[in-house]
Amino acid sequence: MADVTFGSCCEDLAEAMTRPENPTFFVEENGVLYLSIGFAETEEGLMWFDMAAIHCPFCGKQLQDKEAIAATEEPEESEPE
Repeated sequence: MADVTFGSCCEDLAEAMTRPENPTFFVEENGVLYLSIGFAETEEGLMWFDMAAIHCPFCGKQLQDKEAIAATEEPEESEPE
C-alpha cells in the first residue's frame, strides 16, 4: 500500500486515529486501515469483526482501493487432502 496518513482527510478521523486504546480504527502492519464493525462474546473471550475501510466513515473520502488491499493479503494455504 502507498504510504498514507490516515486522518488527513478530516478532523474527525484524525481525532479517532489518535485516541489512545481505540479498538475501532487500526492500521495493520501491511498498511491497511481497518474499522471494527462488531464484536461477539465467545467461549475463548471477546472476538472482534473487522473490515478494511475503503472510505472515511466521517467525510466519505476514498482512503484505499480494493485492488491495493487485495495485493497486501497473503495467499491462503490450502490444506492437504
